[in-house]
Amino acid sequence: MSKIRVRKKNQITIPLRIAEQAGIKPDDILEISSSAGIVTLVPVGRKGKKRSALDYAGIARGVWGDTAEEIEMELKKDRDSWER
Repeated sequence: MSKIRVRKKNQITIPLRIAEQAGIKPDDILEISSSAGIVTLVPVGRKGKKRSALDYAGIARGVWGDTAEEIEMELKKDRDSWER
C-alpha cells in the first residue's frame, strides 16, 4: 500500500504506478467522495458509463467453434442432451 502526504491547501500527489493502473492522466478531472472515513477518487466519465448492446457484439466468437459446421455440430450435441 502506498502512502502519500497531504500538503498545504489539502493537495495530494497520486503515485505514478497507481495513476497508470487507473488510467489517470494529467488534467483529468476526478470526483472525490468520502464514506465511513474512506476517501474515493473516480475519474469523471467512468462512473456509470452506459454501454450500447453493440459493445457486446462478437463477445462469444469461437466458443462453439470456428466454422459453421463446428457450430452446427455443437448445437446438435446440446439439443440432443435436452430432456424431452
